[in-house]
Amino acid sequence: MKKRKRKAAPVFTHAGINIRQLRPNCFQVDVFRDHKRERKCFDDLEKAKTHAYILGRKLENEGASALDLTPAQRMDATRALGILKGDASLEAAAQLWARQNARAGGLTVAALGERFVQAIRGAGCRETTIAERTQKIARLVKSLGDRPAASITKDDLTGWLDDNKLVGVTRDGYRRCYHAVFQYAVEEKIVDLNPVAAIKAFRADEKLPVPFTVEATHAIMAAAETYAPIMVPLLAVQFFAGLRPGEAMGLTWQAIDWAEKTVRVLPETSKMRRARHVDMNETLLGWMLRYRKASGPVGVSNQPAFAYYMTRQKCGDKTGLLSAAGITWIKDGPRKTFASMHYATYQDAAKLAAMLGHTGGLDVLFRHYRGLTKKTEAARYWQILPHVESKVIQFG
Repeated sequence: MKKRKRKAAPVFTHAGINIRQLRPNCFQVDVFRDHKRERKCFDDLEKAKTHAYILGRKLENEGASALDLTPAQRMDATRALGILKGDASLEAAAQLWARQNARAGGLTVAALGERFVQAIRGAGCRETTIAERTQKIARLVKSLGDRPAASITKDDLTGWLDDNKLVGVTRDGYRRCYHAVFQYAVEEKIVDLNPVAAIKAFRADEKLPVPFTVEATHAIMAAAETYAPIMVPLLAVQFFAGLRPGEAMGLTWQAIDWAEKTVRVLPETSKMRRARHVDMNETLLGWMLRYRKASGPVGVSNQPAFAYYMTRQKCGDKTGLLSAAGITWIKDGPRKTFASMHYATYQDAAKLAAMLGHTGGLDVLFRHYRGLTKKTEAARYWQILPHVESKVIQFG
């Protein structure tokens, strides 16, 4: 039996586009563009013609745009598409280039640094942290500030760290700062990748904290009494209550409960963003009562002012309290000194951790401060009190 020959569907042409009538009330617009076949059916010939007309105009416009390119530009586009191999469009590649060359909204490293500092300030970051980040960013901007942020690579940053001879813990501090800056840039879609993510963190061997001696503590407190009374309460809450520098600089006299003999550390100044109460021992009370005020900050409230008194203020024939006292400053030294003296006196790691706002585990605190200071030395430490007429005691 012979197979019946299928009857060819009627074909209409409108605006250069074919329309096939597949069956009654079914008209298919059939077009081939961008290496793809597009088909769409309508229940009415007029609707199909309207769609065909729109497609025809689109094809005309696309063709006209292509004719606007010079032969060299068309060849360039062809080569670029060959390089991309379908993994990205020319538009996406062009946008990436624009970002990496500070075009089309791209930012330089300097502009990114400014935006990052504004962002952390707006987020309520502690002033000490803002000052530290600002200083580190400023150093990078001196060398790479005019470069587009999106063009910075891992090699650029490791080279900069090497050129500036940054090593060990100091180098890692800069790495962490720049990681935060470029992670912010990723989140804000300023760059696609964080170049610092590929730089390995520094792993230092655990070291015991180095506290000030009793003599050194006495010397710095006496120098402050003589030459910079504004610094005395600020240093006292660090040496005799273990407050962090930022917590001390954010402390006000209103936060001291004289009846309960406690100091309230506010969450906005605390490193861990948690409020806590610190008991005032008799030594701290002696210092704070001498300089007691009704309100206001207990001392200077920012790092530049602190650094000025410690290293640049005129103190007799010396410059700065450290020089007047004859000592070298230890980073976080007052807090470490308080912790070692408190543990030697009371042997209570849990209470000490609560006072310090320490969250690193009691075993860490126990390992660090057990046996670091003798009880006899701790007893001498708590006897450091203000003098009516202070004389600077030179140490070392």
